[in-house]
Amino acid sequence: MIDPREAACRLYINKVLYLRALEARKTRQDDIKELLGATRPDLSPEAAACVAETVPALLPELHRKWIGMFVETLFATAGLEQIVVLCDGSEENNAALALAYVMFLESERMEKQMAADLEHVESLGGAGVAEVAATLCARLDGLEAEVLKEREEKARLYAANKGRTVH
Repeated sequence: MIDPREAACRLYINKVLYLRALEARKTRQDDIKELLGATRPDLSPEAAACVAETVPALLPELHRKWIGMFVETLFATAGLEQIVVLCDGSEENNAALALAYVMFLESERMEKQMAADLEHVESLGGAGVAEVAATLCARLDGLEAEVLKEREEKARLYAANKGRTVH
């Protein structure tokens, strides 16, 4: 029989991490726009927003799977008493759980697992990593062409109106 404290902690950790994943989805587009602003300063904010809107969200099933794998690993490697402390409801311990989860996701084992899971989703007709990357590259190329065309048009209008006084 499973210890009731263990069952409560398993449920709590799943809930905390899944809610954080859902919360991150709300700011995902802003995060992508910020990243594009830093890495592609030639893109207008409007173009960055268009790209951010095309990036698909990660499937909830994958979040649940990976969180479940983390919980299993945590219970296999840490003592119940330490885990009970992490599940006290404090924001500090919730943040510690989130950090441990991120570190778990960054492990070599999970990088391979995530790649395999994303390939599986792609094979079922979902958007895979390669498809998303190709879509983003095509979208960026199209936006760059639009931005370049817009700049050329502004330069042409400026040159055509140079010296004229606007009333």
